[in-house]
Amino acid sequence: MNRIGIDVGGTFTDVVILDEESGLARCFKAATDYLRPAEGIMAAFDAADVDGADVSHVKLGTTLAVNAILTRRGASTGLLTTAGFRDVLEIRRTHRERLFDLYETIPAPLVPRHLRKEVDERVDSSGKIITEIDEDGVRAAWRELREQGVTAIGISFLFSFRNPANELRVREIILEEGGAEAVFCSSEVLPVLREYERTSTTVAAAFVAPVVRNFVSRLSAELEQRGVSSSRLSVMTNSGGALGARAAAGSPIPILLSGPAGGVSAARWLAAQAGKPDVVTLDMGGTSCDVSGVQGGVPDERLDMSVGGLDIVYPTLDLHTIGAGGGSIAWLDTGGALRVGPVSAGSAPGPACYGRGGTQPTVTDANLVLGRYDEGTPLGGHLNLDLAAAREAIEHQIAQPMGISIEKAATGIVRLVNAAMVNAVRTISVQRGRDPRWYALAPFGGGGPVHALDIADQLGITTVVVPPFPGCTSAFGAILAAPRRDTLRSINRPLAGLDVALVGMTVADLVREVSGLLAGEGYDRSLVDLALWASLHYAGQAHELVVRHGGLQVSAESLSALATAFGAAHERQYGHHFDDVAVELVTLRVTGIAHQPNPNVSWEWAEVDCSNDGQTRQVYFESIDRFTETRVVGRGGLVVGERLPGPAVLHQEDATTLVPPGWLALRDTGGCLLITKEEP
Repeated sequence: MNRIGIDVGGTFTDVVILDEESGLARCFKAATDYLRPAEGIMAAFDAADVDGADVSHVKLGTTLAVNAILTRRGASTGLLTTAGFRDVLEIRRTHRERLFDLYETIPAPLVPRHLRKEVDERVDSSGKIITEIDEDGVRAAWRELREQGVTAIGISFLFSFRNPANELRVREIILEEGGAEAVFCSSEVLPVLREYERTSTTVAAAFVAPVVRNFVSRLSAELEQRGVSSSRLSVMTNSGGALGARAAAGSPIPILLSGPAGGVSAARWLAAQAGKPDVVTLDMGGTSCDVSGVQGGVPDERLDMSVGGLDIVYPTLDLHTIGAGGGSIAWLDTGGALRVGPVSAGSAPGPACYGRGGTQPTVTDANLVLGRYDEGTPLGGHLNLDLAAAREAIEHQIAQPMGISIEKAATGIVRLVNAAMVNAVRTISVQRGRDPRWYALAPFGGGGPVHALDIADQLGITTVVVPPFPGCTSAFGAILAAPRRDTLRSINRPLAGLDVALVGMTVADLVREVSGLLAGEGYDRSLVDLALWASLHYAGQAHELVVRHGGLQVSAESLSALATAFGAAHERQYGHHFDDVAVELVTLRVTGIAHQPNPNVSWEWAEVDCSNDGQTRQVYFESIDRFTETRVVGRGGLVVGERLPGPAVLHQEDATTLVPPGWLALRDTGGCLLITKEEP
């Protein structure tokens, strides 16, 4: 049987097929179809030529949901909220991204003010209903919203996470009235405190749910035609797990960042196989670059994320994203200074060298001009690059206006994009109290291995782990994704003197909930690993740190140990902790991950038509700031244990890897390429 992983990126759709018996993995690529993502996926699927009867699972990573928010192409959404809280989506937390920018623009809410209606009801902080629902008012509000074209609705009442009765009754009323394509209650989407985050997350779920549902439905139908039942389709979650397609369609928030999460999961697994449990991952695709940290084999996670300037809460891998990809466009600002990104040429028309009508110079064009890519080696195995078009774009729009050579302009483009990625890595390492020199760098995506050694050199990183299929790493991460569910509840009480029985009952409820969710997808409790996490902060703090609790059994001793662990985490993060300030338990989270066997994997590299394999060509390296004669090698030709000193350039179907002078590349037994700094 075959397990198939799919990642829909901004430029390419990647497919990795794993033979579960032999462990052989193969990768395939196709251009992403923005208008018809399901059809674009199936084009890559068909290129693999796999019999549907031989497919055990299809696991998908996609940015469809997050793109719906970024482009505001979701359902017409309304909001019903407690009287007096209509404007919480605009009041937000009053935080500024740029503290001293008086003209900072706050993103418009997904629900405009005229589609937000107040409901007479009230629940107090203990969960007691003090004002019953005005049911006639609810019916009138929904009818008015429905007449204005609203098809999706979010319901978010004050303190509903303590008592959801009012929200659930309002949902019943809306369903009785009819006309709603999606109805979401905040007590189910995010049963935790903080009304803005809870409301924002609930509204986002309603906004993207119809889009996700339609996409999953179309994709399921396409797979059914190829003999793959929809029960075998799963979607990656923000936290690196997998969610059944039906569950994902009904609860879209867990899959918002499913695409980037796959790459982190795969890089973590591959680096661990290579003996490197502490890594910084760097995913440079065609549109953006995502960086994240892995410590002790455990990826960094967080409970909050910002999507298009909107705050959304759900367990997610801690990713930092910047607009730096192979398609990032180079341009001159009004002062004549060179800039790169964040706008990308994408896949249509793409960089100038794609020959698809693009005329804007991009990072890919610069790499081609500098010999880092080869005009005679098809990109992705099928896309021939046009060096003349790349030179022309850089010359007319960058070199001539600046009065410099084409090569100098291309060098500037590469340096700028590298600097942006160096700063991104510093954000998730130095700013988190971590020295990047203690970590290995795991680059992937189509552009990651081209720039990785420049970035490592500037950060003092001495080991780089390049995955077997860099351009398809996120798709491989989808293959590895194990079924996972997370459930949360707010406590919001000081740890000292906390009712242990109350906490124990809350944990037991969370365990039953997450076990039931996984059981509904066919996973017995005996196959599920459960973990308890706690979000804590010092009294008066606005943000929390997440700490793992030692097991599922709660006692006075375990809560005391939790306070100690929080102090240690605070020390690591901020360089200090307090012994005389109360620690508060804000939220409890139970994570359930179902066991999934991962076979020993071997890798099959497609033959690449490299015009000068085994020969040399002139390649520019930033570390020495010049062109140098460089050996050209096909990566598939490297044998296990073979050492390749730099300078060298390795071509394969889905990516190109640069090995600068002073570095040594070695293919390890797991298929990764280990590149280490040679001793002076």
